[in-house]
Amino acid sequence: MQLTISIWAVLGLIGVGAIIVLVSIFVGAFLVFKTFNSRPGESLLGGVPKGQVFSIPDPLDGADQEDELEANVLKRASQFLSSFGGGKKNEG
Repeated sequence: MQLTISIWAVLGLIGVGAIIVLVSIFVGAFLVFKTFNSRPGESLLGGVPKGQVFSIPDPLDGADQEDELEANVLKRASQFLSSFGGGKKNEG
């Protein structure tokens, strides 16, 4: 029992295999490109979402008076310095 395959069938199978390999390479390159250049919250095929995702609330937006701004800055500075041991009075 001998199995004979024509040359056209062999070439056709090789061509189908080559097309599958090329499509796989292009899909892989697309995925690498999209993941390397993506931004937080961006979907694979869509764009960057709009809205609240990229807006950072500023705690100083609601402060209308200079006193509130100064008090807020002093409070934050003392919290920052206390993390390094600063802002404490030396008892000598």
